[in-house]
This record gives sequence, C-alpha cells and structure tokens, in this order.
Amino acid sequence: MSIKKVKTGWKVDIMPEGRYGKRVRKILPTQAAAKRFEGKVLAKAATGESYVSPKRDRRTLKDLIKLWYDYHGRSLKDGKRRNSQLNNLADIMGNPTAATITPVDASELRQKRLEAGITPNTANHDHAHLRAVFNQLIRLGEWNKPNPFAKMQPLRLDEKELAYLTDEELRQLFNVLEHANNPDVELITRLCLATGARWSEAQTLRAEMLRNSRVTFTGTKNGRNRTIPLSEELYKSLTQHGPRIGRIFRTDAYKAFSAAIIDAGIRLPRGQRTHVLRHTFASHFMMNGGDVLTLQKILGHRTIAMTMRYAHLSPDHLADAIKYAPKLC
Repeated sequence: MSIKKVKTGWKVDIMPEGRYGKRVRKILPTQAAAKRFEGKVLAKAATGESYVSPKRDRRTLKDLIKLWYDYHGRSLKDGKRRNSQLNNLADIMGNPTAATITPVDASELRQKRLEAGITPNTANHDHAHLRAVFNQLIRLGEWNKPNPFAKMQPLRLDEKELAYLTDEELRQLFNVLEHANNPDVELITRLCLATGARWSEAQTLRAEMLRNSRVTFTGTKNGRNRTIPLSEELYKSLTQHGPRIGRIFRTDAYKAFSAAIIDAGIRLPRGQRTHVLRHTFASHFMMNGGDVLTLQKILGHRTIAMTMRYAHLSPDHLADAIKYAPKLC
C-alpha cells in the first residue's frame, strides 16, 4: 500500500520506477496532502524528471572559492593573490553557507569594507570578484542557484583626472635621476616615457625582446604582446646596458624612482605614482597631436573607452564647440 495512516500523519511509501528504482517515503499531515504528493512524484517519474528531493547544499563560501580556484583561478596571472583576497572577504562575512547568502549580505559586506576605509573602487572590485566566482561555477555546472552578488549594482565613481608630468617636472625628475645610486632607474624611466609601458613591463624586459630598433613587451596585463619602435639612441642604450640574453635590468628600481619623485618635489594624487610615466606618455602623445586609435594600440588597451580618457588633451578635441556655438555679441 503506497499510502497508510501512521501515528504522526499519512505516510507515502512508493517506488515510482519499480522494485529496482529509488524509494520515496514521506509523512504528511493529511491523506489529501499525501495523495497530492504521491501524484506529483509519479508524474515526474513518468516524464523522466528527477523526483528525489535534492540534498541540502552545505558548502560554505570558502568551499566555493576553493572550487573556483582549482578549476579556474589558478590559471589566472593574479590567481593566488585573488584567491587570498576572496578568502579574506569570506572571513569578513563569517564564511557563511553559500546557499544562504542573499543580496542583502553582499550589501552589508560592502558597507563593512567601506567603513574599514577602503575606496569605493576597491569595493567594486571586491563585488566583481565574488560575483565572478559564482558565475564561473554556474558555467561549470557546480552551482545551480542564483548568483547572490548579481543583483547588487556597483558604486558610481567620479571620473578622476589622470595625473601626468609636465615638461618642467620631467626636467626636475631627470636632474635627480642623474645622481641616483640605482644603476637602472634612469633608463627604465626613459623606456616608460618613450613607449607608455607599465613600470613592471619595463623593469622585467629581456634582451631577447629588443630587435631591429623595436621593443616587444610580453606577459602584459591583458595578455597581448605589444611591439613599439624606439629611437636609435634609446635602443643603443638598452642593448648596451645589460646582457645579450636575460633580463636587462638586474635591480628592483621602483623604490629609487619613487624616491626621485619625492626629491624632485613632484606631488601626485594618491595611487597615481605607479602609472604616472604611462599617463605622461599618453598625455603628451595626445597634446602633441597624436591619434587616439594609434595610442590605443601602443598602450595595448582592449577597448577604445580606456584610451578615450586622454582624448580631451588633443588640441582639436571638441573644437567644433567654438565653431558651432551661438555667436555672442
């Protein structure tokens, strides 16, 4: 008998797929409820749907982060660093059961981070990285519930003016660099200013990447190689500075560069010192009449939107505003 009365209610005991199939047993408060449940299970079995109630997913947020790292994160350039950051965020949240996380929890995490003093931009990165964990596991079939971080909108950020060095500031900087104890810092600075390279790209440049008065940057932030022509003077300085094979610059010169910026009396907005040479190249390129599409290729930006941050520095930028504006008496 599939339904029978027991002390605590009405017990459904059926095997929808016959004696070799899975057995379903459940106690319900009334006979009518038991019959409805029995009919629902039999209907699902008849159409091939799963009729067994899924087990409760007890995996924690850290469990999912580990899955993400094992299947995807370890292949990223910054995978170890991001994995550490994600685990730190999980600790801040108390490492909850992943299935219980709601958009409200995501919002509370962001508020805690902001109150701790991080910038809104960093908070947006936190949110994006956690959202990416769930999205990746959904694609891999390891998560079949909604993404709790998907509905929360990122914080709106005011567009910041990118700092760059003026001609006078460049003269002050090189006056200091000429007397620097570090043997590499001046040449790395010149290379960044001539190519728009990130400091890390120039610092780790290998001699094999110098050919025919050109430099090729590999292992870049977005994974795309960039080849840029060099002046004969700079090319000669680089080829003569280091070995014919291997890294050209043997010392870590960033601290020396940072000290030179301070000694030269150059004041920069917080967080912009690392990329100030790259911004200086791009800014002077546009101010001197360069084309924004060419600049995009030199800098290696995936989208033109990134490069358009420098477009306003072009002499002709929005010049039609003068030409077509109302004529004033």
